[in-house]
Amino acid sequence: MSIPKRHPIFMVMGREAERIKHNPAYRFLLFLGPLIGIFLLYFIFRQGVTRDLPIAVVDHDNSSLSIKLRNALEASPDLAVVASPADIFQAREMLESAQVDAIVLLPSGLENKVYREEEAVVPAYINGTNVLTGGIIQRAVLKTVGTISAGIQLKKQLLDEKNEAQAMARVMPVELRQHILFNPYGNYNYFLNSAMMNIMLYLFAFLASIYTFGNELKRGTGRELLEASNSSVRLAIAGKMFPYTVIFTGFAMLINVLLYEFGGMPMNGSFFLILFGQLITMLTYQLLGVWLVALTYNLRLSLSIASAYSMMAVTFSGLTFPFEGMPLVARIFAALFPFTCWEKLFISQSLYGGPKSDALIYICYILIFQLLAFTGFKLYKRRLGDEKYWGKA
Repeated sequence: MSIPKRHPIFMVMGREAERIKHNPAYRFLLFLGPLIGIFLLYFIFRQGVTRDLPIAVVDHDNSSLSIKLRNALEASPDLAVVASPADIFQAREMLESAQVDAIVLLPSGLENKVYREEEAVVPAYINGTNVLTGGIIQRAVLKTVGTISAGIQLKKQLLDEKNEAQAMARVMPVELRQHILFNPYGNYNYFLNSAMMNIMLYLFAFLASIYTFGNELKRGTGRELLEASNSSVRLAIAGKMFPYTVIFTGFAMLINVLLYEFGGMPMNGSFFLILFGQLITMLTYQLLGVWLVALTYNLRLSLSIASAYSMMAVTFSGLTFPFEGMPLVARIFAALFPFTCWEKLFISQSLYGGPKSDALIYICYILIFQLLAFTGFKLYKRRLGDEKYWGKA
């Protein structure tokens, strides 16, 4: 009795499972690398909001007002007064040696000028090398000094026999009421980790795809792969990709659990569209890996290009620099990365709660990259069967 032959796709899948089992590089790209990267990012940003940035306060006035200002700065959740140097020169040394991120100088005669109703200046020297840190400190110092100043003016108005409403109207004739939408707490975990964790996933999916398909050329096993797939390049690619797709789908679910269950990220739209977008983007990067290997037929070069391409995607997605502030050529260049569309889809559905039609448009844009990748299938098959493309580094 003859034993029925297995379907070619199962032959390829079994063959790939053996390669993963016996090659530690596969296991790193599939398990250890993504796991370390995802949890490292989670623990870095899990606090969500920057707190207790170190500053130094130089108090030359030593008055009740200067003490009140110093205590108010210390009470600010964004700041931590870690030093009270005797003079500005000592404070400057601390700033230059990165012990503190800012210096607030309370000059002599500060309280007397306030009582004489003269302008009293409080200089602040802020380290601007880190734009984000500098901005937070500047905002916190301005808010603290402004609050103290308004309190002094309010007391003066009350002493002039004005009621509280009249006094407030004189102190703040125009009041700004801010309504921060979608991310009211300024939580970095919500927009940084949503991007960084997912780009970590896509990067390893991209590299793993290049490594496994490029190894067939490097080791000269292309004809064995075609024999296992019954000379069907589509079955060969699908069978090789299947174990990776399953494992990386598990990592995608892990990312969502960390973001939504443990990180508290809001879900204002469709979770199904977010998950579907993740899977589509992951598959796109895997297929682009095949296309890149077919184009270069060089494993080392393909891995280098993939790393640069993935990191550039973060830069041009609008995450590190606002997309609206980029010149036109940069915005056009941003369209060369599937991650740009994925990030817009994620923010739209998770934070904004935008219409599903917008998310579907982003998904269609991502699918265009898949159509591009399909054009490399025949070329990859030709590379597999031709010995002159084998053995490239």
